[in-house]
Amino acid sequence: MSCDDASVSRAPALVRACSVVAATALAACGGGGDSSAERFCGEIDENREALTNPVIDSEGDIEPLLELYRDIGSVAPLSIEPEWRQLIIAYETASTIVPGDVESEQIALAEIYASEESAARVSSWLMENCAVDIGPVFTIVPHDG
Repeated sequence: MSCDDASVSRAPALVRACSVVAATALAACGGGGDSSAERFCGEIDENREALTNPVIDSEGDIEPLLELYRDIGSVAPLSIEPEWRQLIIAYETASTIVPGDVESEQIALAEIYASEESAARVSSWLMENCAVDIGPVFTIVPHDG
């Protein structure tokens, strides 16, 4: 992605759109009281604002957000790790959009839609196992918890 005015102005909107999906996916984090789940819950709670309302003012703000997701994913319990990984893939794909390039935009949208169920599972898991409410998860297709 080049850092021209068009890409910088569209990048925040794209990342914010992905945040909705990601926030939904937060609920799928994994089971029970193991130390991995405890640490994962703590990381989510500590970084809740950055995860659900990222500040993306320039292209340079995207990679640190991706790194945050990757870092938290490294402590994800096995029961939620695949769903968390799916969210990371959606964000990584979104970060490759070339503004005005319909093909790259469609690829990112397809990945975002594909991650809806993962986002819904993460959100439910977080409420059930961490007592962390990341807010409503908006999806195109309804998903049961």
